[in-house]
Amino acid sequence: MAPSRIDVTKTLANNTNAKWWKDPGMKKLNFMIVCVITAQMTCGYDEAVVGNFQAMKPWLKDMSYPNASHIGLITTIIFVGGFIGSFPASPVADRYGRKTGMYIGSFFTLIGTIIQTSAFGYAQFMVGRCLLGVGISFTCIAGPSMVAELAHPRQRGTVLGFFNTFWYVGAIVAAWGSFGSGHMNNSWSWRIPSLIQGVAPCFLIAMLPFMPESPRWLLAKGRAEEARQVLAEYHANGQLDDELVLYEIEEINTALAIESRYAEVGWSVLWNTPANRKKMAVTISVFVLCLWCGQGVISYYFSPLLTSLNVTGTNQQTGINGGMQIWNFLVSIAGACLADRIGRRSLWLVSLVAMICSNIGITITSAVFDKNGADAAAYMAILFLFLYNAGFNIACNPLAYSYPTEILPYSMRTKGLAVMVAVGQALLIVSQYANPVAIAAIGWKYWLFFLGMLVLFLAMVYFTYPETKGLTLEELASLFEDEECMNMMEKMDGIEPEVENVPVETEKKE
Repeated sequence: MAPSRIDVTKTLANNTNAKWWKDPGMKKLNFMIVCVITAQMTCGYDEAVVGNFQAMKPWLKDMSYPNASHIGLITTIIFVGGFIGSFPASPVADRYGRKTGMYIGSFFTLIGTIIQTSAFGYAQFMVGRCLLGVGISFTCIAGPSMVAELAHPRQRGTVLGFFNTFWYVGAIVAAWGSFGSGHMNNSWSWRIPSLIQGVAPCFLIAMLPFMPESPRWLLAKGRAEEARQVLAEYHANGQLDDELVLYEIEEINTALAIESRYAEVGWSVLWNTPANRKKMAVTISVFVLCLWCGQGVISYYFSPLLTSLNVTGTNQQTGINGGMQIWNFLVSIAGACLADRIGRRSLWLVSLVAMICSNIGITITSAVFDKNGADAAAYMAILFLFLYNAGFNIACNPLAYSYPTEILPYSMRTKGLAVMVAVGQALLIVSQYANPVAIAAIGWKYWLFFLGMLVLFLAMVYFTYPETKGLTLEELASLFEDEECMNMMEKMDGIEPEVENVPVETEKKE
């Protein structure tokens, strides 16, 4: 499945330092990308802090002591908001720009935070969380697109992989922040952690005016000179005739010209050709893999799992949970760095094999503990939980958004991500109710279901996932295409694209 083409961008002259931290343009670009990535902190923060609220007596009192059903709704309402927001997020990002999508997402997140923090009842708290979900869906669709389309070609795989790693930055801040405020005996014990959730969107709203727009979006809208300025400033330190910059412009124009055939078909671009259907199948399968591989049981029900293994002390559970979040973050960083070294496909396979081995270990040790209550079995199970998370985070965290973003061409990118996010939110709603019921009903045997799913996912990745390492976004657009389309792409150089009169750069490279 690996493509045979070499990374052309590495053979072109480029006015940048090989070490990005010594290059002014790339340092500025990577800072801008980090600003965009901070949006994902909100998602990790929310999913971690909501569980902590349930252990705070002032929060329970302010919410009128919600029952199990209400707790479930409080947790899942953010996924409902995410599902609702996923569909308008795509046309907004395509029509008005990636930056506008990030503005709207950050605005909804901030408003949701304010309403949630000021809540004096269950209903207001729910409204705030629903708006949070709407905002997160916008940033999860516009954000990866913006990062992928701005990143320097030789860094794209790594920086795009970092997008989802910041989920754990938010989770770490939430875990330890809630631990600190949890000792307060009034409503500020939960309002302070809730208020902190607004820091990331405030920062992003403040920084967005200074960020460039996606050059691919600019070219698609006929703003060729602006696009060239952006690429030159951030990919070549302002050198307009840089070989890499000229190559990127030509590649983007060629891809846009081909994709202009589908300019009027709207959402049907996702399924109107066999190649596009295959791309969407891979895109959706990524989220199914990440959400149904068993790691979600650890993420959302870590405390009940520890309790079932006889680890019940508050300090024990808090320490293990805090350590787990830091461990997850470090492994996900390693995965993001490895994406451009060993390739995405290899990373997926390593991840799945590691999770299969860890799943077998958890199943055996949990069964032994369930039978005789041996402390050794309990602590071995905890060790395997850490290893399971390592297997997950080496690929599923950094590649969850980056791999689909690479697979999808410009005309499909935000629409495909919107469908992926919507499917993901629906799966999360189902899992939110199914997982605790299954854990309560069959205990450790639930891991056997995920073992079967992991084996299926391993076969799916091996036979259907293409390698994306070493290819530009425009080269990746040809994945799954038939011979006729490939021949067309080869002949497009020098032909003026029909995308809002976008001019084609005609200067040839050596």
